[in-house]
Amino acid sequence: MKKCCFLLLMLFPLFATAQVITYDTIRVSPNDERNIYRRQQQSRRSERVSDTPQKRYITDENPGSFDKSKLRFGADLGLSISRNYTRLGFGPQVGYQFNNYFMAGGGIKYYYTKAATTNYVIKNNLLGANLFGYFYPTRFITAFAQPELNYIRSVLTEKANDYEELSRGIVPSLVVGAGLRLGRSHITLNYDLVRHANSPHPGGFYLGISAFF
Repeated sequence: MKKCCFLLLMLFPLFATAQVITYDTIRVSPNDERNIYRRQQQSRRSERVSDTPQKRYITDENPGSFDKSKLRFGADLGLSISRNYTRLGFGPQVGYQFNNYFMAGGGIKYYYTKAATTNYVIKNNLLGANLFGYFYPTRFITAFAQPELNYIRSVLTEKANDYEELSRGIVPSLVVGAGLRLGRSHITLNYDLVRHANSPHPGGFYLGISAFF
């Protein structure tokens, strides 16, 4: 009998230890904090997120982005030849279509004009730079504004004695107009608000045509 009691006393700590060990093997909810597998899954997810590089997305809706497809290229052409008057001109223009209601840009131009009267011959060489803006309140209507600076070199020759008088200087202009928009072309009635004596633009109202591609 004593031997049996002694044997039970020796085995009792082992049974107690077994109870403690089996505590971690009880069934718990997947969301329970005691679930060791839940903690392992969370650590793996955090490692995958940290290892994934950050991606940057640039969309057309970003107002700070530059879209090459919105560039517009045009030209200011001038050609008029008659018995007493000749005008030749060329001016590349570059614009940017910001939205459906506004396009703006700038350009340069060169004009050569020659006019003859009974007593005089006037030859002008013009080199200028300009900014422009087209506003579209509706699909087929446009309003137009173009400030510009032009350098003009003019030679006045008297036919009687071949006397020449040279004049040159900077001539400002501010052209405004309104008219029709036909696709990327414009037909406008324009007017030079500055009305400088040596303005390259005709006096009063005149017709203007521009096209962009």
